[in-house]
Amino acid sequence: MWTRLLYDAAIVSYAVSLTLFFSDVLQPRRAFNRSAVLLLFVAFLSTTGLLFIRFRILHAFPAYTRSDTMLFIAWIMLVTTLVLDTFFRIGLVLFFANVVGFFIFLFAGYRQGSDLLRWFPNQDLLLLHIVLATLSEAALAFSFAFAVMHLLQESNLRYKRWNRWFLLLPSLSKIDSLCLLTTAIGFFLLFAAMAIGDVWGKLVLHQWLVWSAKPIATIIVWVMYGVFLGLRVRRSGTTRGMMIYQVACFVATLVNLGAIGHLLPLHQPVSP
Repeated sequence: MWTRLLYDAAIVSYAVSLTLFFSDVLQPRRAFNRSAVLLLFVAFLSTTGLLFIRFRILHAFPAYTRSDTMLFIAWIMLVTTLVLDTFFRIGLVLFFANVVGFFIFLFAGYRQGSDLLRWFPNQDLLLLHIVLATLSEAALAFSFAFAVMHLLQESNLRYKRWNRWFLLLPSLSKIDSLCLLTTAIGFFLLFAAMAIGDVWGKLVLHQWLVWSAKPIATIIVWVMYGVFLGLRVRRSGTTRGMMIYQVACFVATLVNLGAIGHLLPLHQPVSP
């Protein structure tokens, strides 16, 4: 009952908060903005409660299924944006990042109950792999939000739309820097997660797992982001085409997370 109640509370507060943020852009009102931030905090508390319930049920950190991982990603995005907004007033970054987080949260709810939980030897190393991968995916979700913001602001400049979106969005150079930073963080965290996952597979299964479906898909996503970083560093700037490519990279990340194989670098249960 508590799980359903907290999930519904998070969905409603998330949705109403984003609606108020959008309304604040169209028709600025201080009450809209304050209410939106407050409701985001309610969504954060509800998501924290859901993670705590999963922890009590599992007696372990709730990150061993895809639904739990997506819930954790949404939680990370909520925490990061709320903390940053408290100290730096990040404006529309708060809105765009949590739009992405909201849809990840919805997908987590859709997946809830459909993922099988499996227990494996050497849990500590496995947990480190999962946490690094989750942090990587959260960073890449932020980079996706910045890519969308860049495309919107670039469109405003191209067609000379001097509306409130143009006024509230950061400059293209600022968005570009944030996109580069979050992509680089996600890229290197994903590399560390892949390396640790492969080491775990070698210790537990006594074989490298690099040729399984999930690791292959993850390597493809990692290479895609590597191409983006290489082009970005080489050109010392970002083009519209590169930002569209960044969006495609995140779509590949979602497909990899939600549709290919299993979150764990393993497909069969292992006896301790």
